[in-house]
Amino acid sequence: MTTLKYTIIALLVLGVLFVPDAFGQSLSDSWIDGTPRLYEEAQFLLNAVGTNSQTMLAPPLVSGRDPAFAVGDIKKFYAIDMQNNSQYLLDASLYAVSDSAYIFVEKDNPVPADKIKALLNSFDEVYKGITKNFGEPPNKIDNDSRIYILVMDIADGALPNGVRVLGYFSPIDQFRNADILKWTRKRSNEVDMLYIDSISLLSNQVNIESVVAHELTHLIQWGKDPEESIWVNEGIAVYAESVLGYNVRSRISAFERNPDISLRYWNDTIEDYGAVYLFFAYVSERFGGVEAVADIMANKDQDAVGIEKALAQLGKSVKFEDIFSDWVIANYLDNTEVHDGKYGYSTLDINLNPSVLETQYPITQKSGKVLPWSVQYIEFRKRDNEQLSLSMFDNNQDEINARVIVSTGDGKVDVLLFTYNKADSGNLEISADESDIVMVVTSQSDPPNAKRMSSTYNYSAEKEVSSISVDSSGNKITTWGSVKKN
Repeated sequence: MTTLKYTIIALLVLGVLFVPDAFGQSLSDSWIDGTPRLYEEAQFLLNAVGTNSQTMLAPPLVSGRDPAFAVGDIKKFYAIDMQNNSQYLLDASLYAVSDSAYIFVEKDNPVPADKIKALLNSFDEVYKGITKNFGEPPNKIDNDSRIYILVMDIADGALPNGVRVLGYFSPIDQFRNADILKWTRKRSNEVDMLYIDSISLLSNQVNIESVVAHELTHLIQWGKDPEESIWVNEGIAVYAESVLGYNVRSRISAFERNPDISLRYWNDTIEDYGAVYLFFAYVSERFGGVEAVADIMANKDQDAVGIEKALAQLGKSVKFEDIFSDWVIANYLDNTEVHDGKYGYSTLDINLNPSVLETQYPITQKSGKVLPWSVQYIEFRKRDNEQLSLSMFDNNQDEINARVIVSTGDGKVDVLLFTYNKADSGNLEISADESDIVMVVTSQSDPPNAKRMSSTYNYSAEKEVSSISVDSSGNKITTWGSVKKN
């Protein structure tokens, strides 16, 4: 292994750089990835021209081989305006180069030399950690094993909803311009490239290595399965950050504050990142650690099918619907001491309040709705000496799934199913010694990515004898997160 070689331009930066918090929030709480905004067009190009896997390439550069550029060289790059998805050209100077990376910096956007040096050194460690766990980058486009890192002011990276795009991987760079000219006005840089906002180097509120690890994971994912679903891509990328030890708690916290979202329908919010990360953290803990997630990343099938097939190859034959159903209960209970540990996390502590709290009975035909691949937790409180009868109506919707969590005084936790006497209604009797009663309602619709109306349900509850059901009204939904039971 050769010693890391680098050369840095000596830069004189006058004055003090002040980087305010984005919209009053710390950047660590409010940054998102720009990559999902670029996938729709990339998938179109993929269908139109295919990938470059069949192109004959020269051998990749070996460690220690002379780079294609020298420090001080100026090169033009295409970049994306995140507000309108348009493309523009910018000039950038090569500030540093090593065996694994070129670091270019946008002209007229100087970055202190010590920051670039730190980034170059840390990238080598990020690269080693990510590739060790998830595999090598594709290297199908430019015959150069080095990764291009463009440090720039991401145009319109500060978004109206108060978050900021701090980095992105552009899949269009994996296409050759000769192949895509008639299909798009955008142009490829034809290199393996990551785009990093300069503010992430200049603010002490952002871990730049975490941003770089996230974007590098996207590059590797594209090389393995370019058609993968956005939610899987983003979940694995945040998971990769955590594997390297970077703090992802801000994404989880955002989800806990606003959990009314779908796992499999991407809305490009910070809480989306929290949800998808939690799912892959759960898969990792339950089904084999990093190896399980890396196998999902490498599997050539997409979405739920890819997850099922990857786990089956590890000897874990389980339906995606069952994983999802167990996961939403794990988020609520977070208790690894019951049911063989499948209803909790050993490494995380998730805190979420129930979406609906019921204390007054009887409840007659109360309606609710739940987003596709989301969940609603409805808690029912009663006195210790009271029995409760629940009834659930799914309105003949096959995608509706409901289970009930109950606890007893001796610490036992059960997950109960409704007994269906009719096609669309089920009943469940809760005994006097059972407490902490939570009905968990999910919608497991197919296809998952279609923008569709929420599934509806009605429920009822009575002391002694009652019924609970489900229909389409607008009760607030709670999707991932959990209430820690003390």
